[in-house]
Amino acid sequence: MTLSQAANYLLPLVTLPYITRVVGPENYGIAEFAQVTMLYFTAFVSYGFVFTATRRVAELKDRFERISTVFSVVTQAKIYLLLFSILVFAALLLFVPQYHEELRLMLVAFPFVIGWALYPDFLFQGRQDLGVIALANMGIKSLGAVLIFVLIQEPDDYYWVLGINSITQLGAAGLTLTYAYKRYSWLQFKWQPLALVKAYLRSGFYMFASHFFTRVYVFGSVLFLGFLLPGEDLGYFAAALKLITVGQSFLFTPLGSSLYPHLAQLVKTDPQKYLRERKRFRNYLLLLSSAAALVAIFFNDFVIQIFFGADFAPAAEVLAWMAPVFVFTAISHFSTKQGLMVLKADGANFKVVFWTGLISVILNFGLIEFYGLNGAAFAKLGLEIVLAILAVYYFSKVLKRRELGEKAL
Repeated sequence: MTLSQAANYLLPLVTLPYITRVVGPENYGIAEFAQVTMLYFTAFVSYGFVFTATRRVAELKDRFERISTVFSVVTQAKIYLLLFSILVFAALLLFVPQYHEELRLMLVAFPFVIGWALYPDFLFQGRQDLGVIALANMGIKSLGAVLIFVLIQEPDDYYWVLGINSITQLGAAGLTLTYAYKRYSWLQFKWQPLALVKAYLRSGFYMFASHFFTRVYVFGSVLFLGFLLPGEDLGYFAAALKLITVGQSFLFTPLGSSLYPHLAQLVKTDPQKYLRERKRFRNYLLLLSSAAALVAIFFNDFVIQIFFGADFAPAAEVLAWMAPVFVFTAISHFSTKQGLMVLKADGANFKVVFWTGLISVILNFGLIEFYGLNGAAFAKLGLEIVLAILAVYYFSKVLKRRELGEKAL
């Protein structure tokens, strides 16, 4: 998982200094606005299957026929969700000026969503079989990094940032699907009854809503800035947020994705051991996230200069304000993904992210309107604090209800 995340986030950090220096703050901000829009669509087509389907595949272990059915249902559901997304995307292009004015950018960005709709990550995570997938992902993303240096030569080439993302995601989906059929001889895609697909969508609604509202509070500031402030301010904030997002991904995604299926099995066989393991890894991540926050606070100017260049200097203050986010993310992560999700408390998890997402709309609109660029940073930090408090509160309630004790906190 660390290797896979290196492909997703480390390689972009290698290319980021080149991209930002060529396209400039304003064009970079526009590209990030388009990318965040695509992330909302990917949250919709993914429908939280990376959690619900991963959990189901992990529970089924070697019941291959049942796993093949899960694969078919999830893939079929993603196809339906993708078709609906295409209709919504077309409406945005027709009726929303911010999208219509960047028609070419949006059109080359959308295949990224198609790639995610076809990406069978839940299957490999549930089977805890990620080695070859990580290598394939690294290979295709490395090719994407090369294409960036070849195709982006002047400011007006900023649309290729999204186009290359689309190409690499489609490539990763194609490679992993091909490998899945070769790796698992028992795997077959068969069209399933519509009633079964609907039932699966209904059962995973809380997880989907949780995943979608997570995108609302994580990236909502970029959308609000895109509608409320000049493109340059959007570029400054997007630069600082990119470093925060990359840091969060390296800190939590590799361990979190590997730990999740392990804890999902452990909680069924030895609940007390599950609690001990969860607490132990949480403490490790708190130490690492605190170190990352201190680096972002005390070396903010240096970090921005290295990755983005002198034109992005205003992003340094924004980065410093958002740096404590790392610590609060560690707290919320182990109360939601490694807590409520593992315990199948999907309703409680939904409440956490729903209220956080709702508050994010209010905070972003109010703070950006009055404090501009720094207001977006204040909103981001405030939301992570709210998320951590709500996550711990609901996780403690679930533990008490199931009489697992409070020592796990």
